[in-house]
Amino acid sequence: MSLDLHNDTHMHSTYSDGSATIAAMAETAFEKGLTTIAITDHVPLPFDTRYAMKMEQMAAYRKEITREKRAYEGRMAVKIGLEIEYIPEHKDWFASIASMDWDLTIASVHTLIVGNTPGMVNGNGAEFHTCLDKNFNKDIRTLCRAYYHTLQEAVQTGWFDIVGHLDVLKKHNTKNRFFNEADTWYRELVEDTLDAVRDQKMKLEINMGAMAHPIAVPYPSPWIVKRAQKKGIALVMGSDAHHPKDIGREFDRIQDMLT
Repeated sequence: MSLDLHNDTHMHSTYSDGSATIAAMAETAFEKGLTTIAITDHVPLPFDTRYAMKMEQMAAYRKEITREKRAYEGRMAVKIGLEIEYIPEHKDWFASIASMDWDLTIASVHTLIVGNTPGMVNGNGAEFHTCLDKNFNKDIRTLCRAYYHTLQEAVQTGWFDIVGHLDVLKKHNTKNRFFNEADTWYRELVEDTLDAVRDQKMKLEINMGAMAHPIAVPYPSPWIVKRAQKKGIALVMGSDAHHPKDIGREFDRIQDMLT
């Protein structure tokens, strides 16, 4: 397995829900010995959230990353990135943003809309329960199908470089509380999603931000990473850091987790 543990392709600054400036994130990454980073704040959304960048901040965001890119030239590569949360109901909104000149884009799904009601699958426990109970009538299989089909649609747009936290909907699934990853129906959803990633020649992120979440297992689970390897899908590391201390979080553990 070839994994560049000095490359962190997923982190957030104060432009979205991070706690530090772009400059502070870059400085810490350099001090930690990383050779490549991507700043990937949350894409602006056409509705208010507690975590997304504002559209009017985009120009300043790109300008600041460009400044850090120049400051570290020859010492550390700094990429202008964006985590684009894909919501089919607002596809045109995201298409216009994805078409901008980015060094790196991450495809992710945080929200599923049923009717006119958005539900968070990548939020806190209460938000996940609300999504499951109200949007999907407590039917976890239907929720999982909606999630993976939405992610497959995002992949098939061809807009993205990397799939972020592929199985993030397991975030609160400790002790198989909601579903069992070994079940055939679930594994088929994952396999179909990996096939879409392979066909688009995208990379798959191993997101270590999950180590701070209730599930405390990387996104995606080791068995999914192994299936991705068999399909020839390239892997990249992402800390999903929202604070400088979390850049490169537990990257040194991943080899043991995958054996």
